[in-house]
Amino acid sequence: MKLLINSELKQFSGKNISELVQSLNMTSINGIALAVNEKVVPKNDWEKFELNNHDKILIIKAAQGG
Repeated sequence: MKLLINSELKQFSGKNISELVQSLNMTSINGIALAVNEKVVPKNDWEKFELNNHDKILIIKAAQGG
């Protein structure tokens, strides 16, 4: 399926958010927020939240600094 991830079109062969995060080689999920079609998905729901073709994914990483 094709997903729009942070405004970039990517091919994805998995089915849920957890598999997406793994496919993107994100080693740590601490400090990450994720929204699908402008709705935030809690981390507890990542394994059961099924993605669909052409979903819009926004991944936000917290950064330290001041």
